[in-house]
Amino acid sequence: MGQHLAQAQAHLSASSEVMADLISRFVPPPIDPKPPELYFDVLVSSIIGQQLSVKAADTIEARFRTLAGELNPQRILELGPPEMREQGLSYSKISYLHALADAFHQGSLEPHALETMPEADITASLTAVKGIGLWTAEMFMIFGMGRPDVWSPGDLGLRKALWALFGEDADLTETSNDWAPYRSYASLYLWKFWDERPKTPKAAAQGNPTN
Repeated sequence: MGQHLAQAQAHLSASSEVMADLISRFVPPPIDPKPPELYFDVLVSSIIGQQLSVKAADTIEARFRTLAGELNPQRILELGPPEMREQGLSYSKISYLHALADAFHQGSLEPHALETMPEADITASLTAVKGIGLWTAEMFMIFGMGRPDVWSPGDLGLRKALWALFGEDADLTETSNDWAPYRSYASLYLWKFWDERPKTPKAAAQGNPTN
């Protein structure tokens, strides 16, 4: 991540005084690309975590991993809904996990093919699977694949951070275009800013889009 981060910081700092200030204040989490062999594991974790707090998602995922043993498509397909439900998974998420496992098992999602695809094709391939929406695909490209230039306009945290920093009349797309080809890194700083802002009672109600 080091070289890409340094390049991103230089570009973002030059593009915006606001972004330069964020870079001086925050350290972003790494977005090193995972190997294709871990794509299935990352997507399983993403589905489990949809619309849950981090604590709840971690608890359910830990239980599910204990049940499954090894997370691979064949193993997930072998697990029945009742035993998966006992680990805290909703029936909708169980169906999503089975759909994901089937897509990998049948080859409609092939990890090494995904690795080399452009972002638009990755998005189309992933969102064709039940339970994976645009937001989940975007998060996977950032945190699973380490793609440097992904922008998630529907992410509520990004929208609120950008409006707080640039004004509520700021155009999200126009503003983010100045940060290409490092919009993933810009997102990391915006999320960090929004997560570490002084909290108010109203702020606790924020979330992300379904899927």
